[in-house]
Amino acid sequence: MGGLTSIYLPMNSLVAKVVGSPLLANIPFYVFGAITTLLLCGLTGSFEDLGKLREVPSYLYLSGVVSAVMILSTTFLIPRLGAASFFVLLVLGQIGVAMTMSHFGLLASPQDPITFRKLIGLGLLAAGVVLSR
Repeated sequence: MGGLTSIYLPMNSLVAKVVGSPLLANIPFYVFGAITTLLLCGLTGSFEDLGKLREVPSYLYLSGVVSAVMILSTTFLIPRLGAASFFVLLVLGQIGVAMTMSHFGLLASPQDPITFRKLIGLGLLAAGVVLSR
């Protein structure tokens, strides 16, 4: 997954360069993502459970908004920061937020308290970001 992320996000930045807009680059990203998802649902028989989407709390659909903002930001930032700098900052942000979410058990995450040792690890990760940039 990490390897694929390191490939598809810069690809989307190149689409933005070709079309001249990070916003426009999001359109094919999500259109082809939706087509791929629909094909996979058809191949796996997942359409049988389509009605269950009505049971999802409406606030959870905001993940689509978060995803669009994330992809748009990526498309905008990679050409300015470079892929390596972008990804080390991305990992730092992911770990920091994940630790916080797990500490409080947010979004059904198993509760895992932040310890001094974990904070030292996060600090070392931040130092690695500084060193790599």
